[in-house]
Amino acid sequence: MLEDLSLRIFQVLDRELSKDGILLVEQLPSLISKLEAAIAQDATDRQGQSEEKHKTDRLGQRAFPFLELLKSSLKHNDPIVWGH
Repeated sequence: MLEDLSLRIFQVLDRELSKDGILLVEQLPSLISKLEAAIAQDATDRQGQSEEKHKTDRLGQRAFPFLELLKSSLKHNDPIVWGH
């Protein structure tokens, strides 16, 4: 399930999911905007769905920690590095 979430987030960000990587500080504003737009679109798409379906697999809920990581990294002017 976490791999599916990671893959979905990286698809939204137009990035390849890999074992090693870096998100540069210069890239963060664009990545934040893309993820926020996808979360808003997901919420719009879910309007009118059944209550049970509406509660499951919400991008906003599942991606919130990653979005907060992006924002915090931007605030502190730090890149995000993984795998090394």
